[in-house]
Amino acid sequence: MNNLEIGLKYLSEDNFEKAEYHFTQSIAEDRLNAEAFYNRGRVYRLKGNYIAAINDFEKVLEINPDRKDAAVAIDMM
Repeated sequence: MNNLEIGLKYLSEDNFEKAEYHFTQSIAEDRLNAEAFYNRGRVYRLKGNYIAAINDFEKVLEINPDRKDAAVAIDMM
């Protein structure tokens, strides 16, 4: 399993610290990994770190402007 997959596993288990770590590792491996930024943004939002969440969702849109889920996530905050 790669870091993104491991992060998704931990996110599904509500283990936000480990999920955040693995999404960050995935981003370090590929700075254009929109999926890792999106899911780390979800973790930040769940942890109440809204500024970091918005930053990650905006990065998703910078990488892929067609990611409507990131735009919706920003609007919901």
